Amino acid sequence: MTTVWLSEAVAELEDAALYYGGIDEELGKRFATAVALTLADIESDPERPRRFDGQARKVRLKRFPYAILYWVGADTLHILAVMHLHREPGYWHGRLA
Repeated sequence: MTTVWLSEAVAELEDAALYYGGIDEELGKRFATAVALTLADIESDPERPRRFDGQARKVRLKRFPYAILYWVGADTLHILAVMHLHREPGYWHGRLA
């Protein structure tokens, strides 16, 4: 299965990584590790998390207030958002097109 990142999701990931890395280099590394582990979990069994808001699925990062939102296509995993959990809910809905 191929993983495709929307540009908005990449920007959110980069912003969060810069934020945590700016606080402390080690914290930035822990954030990057949390993202990598979460992606590995998603890629190993993308259908496991239940759907919410239609086709989207969400997996929370451990120890950080973020979740990776995605949907599963025929042979592609689409990363929709790296969402801060205290941000306005549903801001990413337009990305499902």
